[in-house]
Amino acid sequence: MFKLKVVLFLFLVSNFLFLSAAYGDGLASETLPPAMIGNRNVTFSINSSPFLIDNTHVVTQINFMLIDIDSQQPFPQVTLAISAFRADKALFGHVFKSDNGNFLINMIPQQSGNVSINEKGGFLSGIIGQHSGNYDVSGPVFNSGGLYRFKIQVLTMGSYENQVSKSYSAAISIPVTNYYQVYDNKYGKQNVTVIAYYDQINNFRYDPDKKSMGFVMPFDWSNTNLKQASVVHQEIKIPKSFGDFIVTKYDAYVNGIKLPQNAIIIDDYSSDDRIVHLILYKQELSYMAKQQHESKPEMDFSLASSNETSFPIQQFTRNAQYKVSLSWDPQEVFPGAITNFKFQVLDPYLFNKTVNSIDYDFSVIEG
Repeated sequence: MFKLKVVLFLFLVSNFLFLSAAYGDGLASETLPPAMIGNRNVTFSINSSPFLIDNTHVVTQINFMLIDIDSQQPFPQVTLAISAFRADKALFGHVFKSDNGNFLINMIPQQSGNVSINEKGGFLSGIIGQHSGNYDVSGPVFNSGGLYRFKIQVLTMGSYENQVSKSYSAAISIPVTNYYQVYDNKYGKQNVTVIAYYDQINNFRYDPDKKSMGFVMPFDWSNTNLKQASVVHQEIKIPKSFGDFIVTKYDAYVNGIKLPQNAIIIDDYSSDDRIVHLILYKQELSYMAKQQHESKPEMDFSLASSNETSFPIQQFTRNAQYKVSLSWDPQEVFPGAITNFKFQVLDPYLFNKTVNSIDYDFSVIEG
């Protein structure tokens, strides 16, 4: 028997965005289901940039649009009353206007002081009745990642004279990067990184005897929130020098409930570290909610190395935009024997959904 290294190169045919808009919070964007305002069928979208807040973060830009379903264009002359919340804390509330219906709000974080909101476009724009839709919000806002919720009231659309009343609740999640150093009796000091794509985590722990690590993240298990939450994603980076944790299979739990293997993705190619993705879709979230008799408002994650071998192999592409599932038959590969390879390119955030219209190269390298 000889070893094979299989390399998949995936190239984009069109310019997709990582973590595209979805119906539900837990992502860097959200598009709400269509609804009627008067006799118009509309939808509301919210997007954030940059996707990841880190130590170099200066400004987070939030884009709001009220979109006409028929024309797929934003309504002009829109007035929105927007309130923003982080956990149980109100960040700001303000009435915003945009002549073209496109709202670009720059969140400029400051450690202290009051929140100030200024419309861009010059002093005369408001006086002469022009509204660019571009605003700067400065103060103790968006200075960390996590889950941000918005309450939006549509006051006008199509014309500033056309007064309407429609309420939306939306949320976006800005990933949080957390760094930890653990000590193992066999491998010494090891640096572990956890990127939380839903909300901030706390209470990180490592048990050297059980070869397990874990952390806690706040989560609302109410039916209302479960309808909105589309995905919960945790990314755990483990140094490849951490020998006992570099295995082909892991066991993961949330609140003591074991996760299925398709919720655990191993990635050895996106960085110098081993990356383990824990991805919970609506299906897993609903199942876990039913299994909990007394659910705390949290998710208690634990990850441990398994003695079993995982098959098929599932990996993310370098930008985490695709998930590749690879298997072969027979599992033991011998010289001169026929080996059948099977692979699928999947959407990492839609359960078992294959991706169309992409180019790829498939290479089998001996060694």
